[in-house]
Amino acid sequence: MKRIGLNWLWAALLALVAGCSEPSSGSGPSRWGAWSDPRTWPSGQVPRANEVVNIPPDLGVVLDVSPPPLRGLNIYGVLRFDRKDLELSADWIMVHGRLEVGTPQEPFRQRAVITLTGNNPEEDQMGMGTKVLGVMGGVLELHGEPRRGWTKLAQSTPRGAREIAVLEASGWRVGDRIVLASTDYDPRQAEVRTIVAISGNTLTLDRPLDFPHFGEVTFGVDQRGEVGLLSRNVVVQGDEASAGSGFGGHIMAMMGSVMRISGVELRRMGQRNRLARYPVHWHLVGEARGQYIKHSSIHESFNRCITIHATSGLEVVGNVAYDAVGHCYFLEDGAETQNLLEGNLGILTRRPEASQGEQPVIPTDKNPATFWITHPANIVRNNVAAGSDGVGFWYALPENPTGPSATTTIWPRRTPLGEFSGNVAHSSWDGLMVDRGPNRDTLEPETTVYNPRTYPADTQNQYNDAVNPPVVAEFKNFTAYKHRGNAIWLRGLNHKVVGARLADNAIGVTFASRATTLEDSLIVGDSANKGFPRNWEFRGADGRSLPRPWASGAGPIQDNFPIRGFEFYDGKVGFRNVEFVNFQPLEIHNAQGAYRTVREAGALSYLRFTSFDIDSRNFAQGARFTNAKAVYLPPRPEPTPEELSKGQSADGYRGGVFIDLDGSVSGRRGHAVVLNHPFLLDTSCEVRPEWNAGVCGHGYARLHIRSESGENIGPVSLTREDGGRPVFRMWGAPNNPRFFGATVIKGRAYTLEASGGLPRRLRLRLEDSEPGDFIHLALPYSGEPYIYRDYWIDNSNRLAQAASRAEFEASSGDRYWSEGGWLYLKLRVKNEVGRDWAVLDVCSSDLCR
Repeated sequence: MKRIGLNWLWAALLALVAGCSEPSSGSGPSRWGAWSDPRTWPSGQVPRANEVVNIPPDLGVVLDVSPPPLRGLNIYGVLRFDRKDLELSADWIMVHGRLEVGTPQEPFRQRAVITLTGNNPEEDQMGMGTKVLGVMGGVLELHGEPRRGWTKLAQSTPRGAREIAVLEASGWRVGDRIVLASTDYDPRQAEVRTIVAISGNTLTLDRPLDFPHFGEVTFGVDQRGEVGLLSRNVVVQGDEASAGSGFGGHIMAMMGSVMRISGVELRRMGQRNRLARYPVHWHLVGEARGQYIKHSSIHESFNRCITIHATSGLEVVGNVAYDAVGHCYFLEDGAETQNLLEGNLGILTRRPEASQGEQPVIPTDKNPATFWITHPANIVRNNVAAGSDGVGFWYALPENPTGPSATTTIWPRRTPLGEFSGNVAHSSWDGLMVDRGPNRDTLEPETTVYNPRTYPADTQNQYNDAVNPPVVAEFKNFTAYKHRGNAIWLRGLNHKVVGARLADNAIGVTFASRATTLEDSLIVGDSANKGFPRNWEFRGADGRSLPRPWASGAGPIQDNFPIRGFEFYDGKVGFRNVEFVNFQPLEIHNAQGAYRTVREAGALSYLRFTSFDIDSRNFAQGARFTNAKAVYLPPRPEPTPEELSKGQSADGYRGGVFIDLDGSVSGRRGHAVVLNHPFLLDTSCEVRPEWNAGVCGHGYARLHIRSESGENIGPVSLTREDGGRPVFRMWGAPNNPRFFGATVIKGRAYTLEASGGLPRRLRLRLEDSEPGDFIHLALPYSGEPYIYRDYWIDNSNRLAQAASRAEFEASSGDRYWSEGGWLYLKLRVKNEVGRDWAVLDVCSSDLCR
């Protein structure tokens, strides 16, 4: 992400001089010898402790003994581990030729341990620092025993148990260290144990478990906790001093290098707070097809897990990562494409802890993702993000690549999705986040619209469907449970989530999007997985943990936080064929039972108290409910002065409406479900108090009111001229007090008044409508108005005053009426194919022109 100077370039050039291509079949050193044989070495002496050892290009050395600790090791020829238990220790190792511990065809089956010991942070070996196993144009082959990397629990395991049953334990052994993932909201309920006995698929552990671990498929959602294998027979590690300093070892391959790793354990790796110092790191390698890290384990990492930087075509398959600081599986700049991430497991991805001297390497590490993906054109399949302080899967797409990859020829935010399928996230704040990509200059997260297009580089037509057709990004078969935030949050256009299985999340799905749907999915509010609340937490009366269990100061639980399944927002968005299970109010209390209240629940709701605009055509279709309150829209009183000072007007939320297309929600086909607010209801609506909503047969649209000449005119009031004249008072959108929006009933008459007075130029826009839809609008006005229809299309299209009030009423919106200090307008959508809007500009002079 950040630039690290030109050391990498200088190092790469040196590597090319040394010969960077992988040896072809039959090539190799002209002579071979054993490490322990003095005749092998040009000096005639076996290397001694604390030396810098050089293996020249024409020499192949078989490591047949464990040498004394070395100062450094330069491999220009070949170093091959003999087939015996061996240890190699050095401050640093540089591979210009070939380092081989086993091969893909013949994995190493003895025990090999490479320990990196360099503890001088100022030392710099060819741009890669120290404590490094660096591949500078050479070939690194590390291949341990092929063993199953992870499995799942076969049944739930209680706290205090010393035996666990797993689905498959073949190949695991007594003495292996394993990690059990948390199956609750708290990712720190993950725990490591050692196997002391095995009987079939039952493992006996060295000590009792501190937490229960869930192991069932409940209400159709697979919540069987993962169990990962940490032990491997080939180990690359930082020395013991790494644990105290956070200055661990790292493996780094530069351009022109080849690195293949399988069946390897990496521990005490990564260097705290240091850019480009990660356990395994392909750095600006470019095309890397045939290279990989597979079926390996990474644990106790001080800085990430696996980093892919400006490298494409890698395979990252079947790995286990546990206890890492910062983004774990990390695609760095946004230029990384065609990589395969499949079948990997990540457990406990931690944010930097300032109290321990940890700082974010990049700003987004403060909200770390187990999988941090900066370009959509990669394959992300069947992975598990099992516990993070931040996000499970984060598509953090920059506008253009950052850091050394910076270019304006690559557009991640408009590139079609490669593949996202079969992935699982649990025990984090958010499960799948598609938003908040890094700003190109600061790398701070910013609002990100993912808008995949046929021609991503066509910046002029990024919203022109005819010229640059959209490409639907389909997120398939995602499972997510136990998130304190969202299971899924998407922002953008033309997304589709299919086959999702979600449970026990604060919020199931929120689409801050347009043209986006959830289809053929299942959302469960409260499952059989009750979790394990801490003593200080509020909990359900049935003992279950809550997504938001904390108190607000010394008071009761914070806001009771009603859980929701599908949360409407923005739009047009909706769902088809979705089942909702177990969304019911729940009695909650503190650990002593002294305080009791009710946590509300609703299968369907709106993004709570948003001030931003929403689409009145948002829809539901094919809903099915089992033991679930279909709708709950939390009541929202008028905002307080403090909320207004923070831009929290909730104007959007107070206009919440969605259409029940087939009646599967309300029993009324084609009816609207609207917030229980007088401005949206009339006597024909059926109010359902338990939903805090009404069911109405009206058509609804959105009215936008904007001060185009810059005056702050708010707050603004809109009065419906029927049914007791209910009023909707608007304070404006956050950071834009000159823009206001309201949901209105089509065909009705309204009066608009602005407390700050009307601006010199006012734009009124009716949208989310059909050709022929209209509203009448009256506003106080003096002087001669200059009114234009579709001004930006035809700036000569000024409206004339009607000859009479009757002519105005009968017009198609091309006339206005003025009398008694009031101006009367008709916003009517033209009868044109594709039209869903009508716009009038009202000017106090000929300012519009």
